[in-house]
Amino acid sequence: MKSLIPYLPSRLRLAVERLPSEAHTHATELRLRLDAPVSVTLRGKNLCFDAQGRYTAPPDGYRCDKSELDTCVDLLTRSSLYGYGEYVAKGYIPFGNGGRAGICGEAIVKDGRVEGFRSIWGINLRVRRFVADFGLAAARRIAEKGLCGALVYSPPDRGKTTLLSSVAYLLSTGALGKVYRVAVADERGELFVPQLRQGLADGMWGVPKAQAIELLCRSMSPQVIVCDELAPEDALPLSQVLGTGVAVLASAHGGSRDELLRRPFIRSLLDMGAFPLLVGIGADYSYRVEEYP
Repeated sequence: MKSLIPYLPSRLRLAVERLPSEAHTHATELRLRLDAPVSVTLRGKNLCFDAQGRYTAPPDGYRCDKSELDTCVDLLTRSSLYGYGEYVAKGYIPFGNGGRAGICGEAIVKDGRVEGFRSIWGINLRVRRFVADFGLAAARRIAEKGLCGALVYSPPDRGKTTLLSSVAYLLSTGALGKVYRVAVADERGELFVPQLRQGLADGMWGVPKAQAIELLCRSMSPQVIVCDELAPEDALPLSQVLGTGVAVLASAHGGSRDELLRRPFIRSLLDMGAFPLLVGIGADYSYRVEEYP
């Protein structure tokens, strides 16, 4: 969690620095809540801690006051929340070198659309990790099938983004014996890790996936497009990629294959042949690659 320390108010910073070494090595999230327990997500468990960095029950855990949350927001946005309005309206703040902080609170809604937050009550600082070989088995199957599309799925916080970044790295650097042109549609600034600059990877950051996919296909002639967390509005641009010779690697939330197939737009894309391979990540971060149907 070393990368999160610069964005924390001083008192919380000391508490986090005192956490056991396992938290610094394996934690995936640090969650700040207004007048409520701060928690760290570690191997699927939600753990609270006190000012001394000792794990404790939620009622005895460290609590942030409004000034501490405001300080965290100032540090994340370089004291210019207005400048991040486009992202805040979508519920997150990009920070550092590819980090992302989810936010929640009292929203400002106009014409049915969230325009910002009047007050922020919670901040979820996600720890971005890069494991070069994590996606090796998946990348091999993708390449063996003539560079085919693949959809990675799991519940939240199981490593979907980490897996996609790894596969993009392996394909773009020639780790499998052949180098591919990879384009990353990185809407939230999490996918295009610095290590991708070692290969033939191009990234488009901060642009909605639907637009980014269209622009990347038109301007960068990729062999592979990588994007994260599909939404219904992404279905049309993805369907238009089919038949162009471009493989799409993407992710979606789903606790099982059956849950995934209950989402109509996902089922439609699968039936159109967008993703010949499904990659399901388990609770222990191991994954299984299988063909669809």
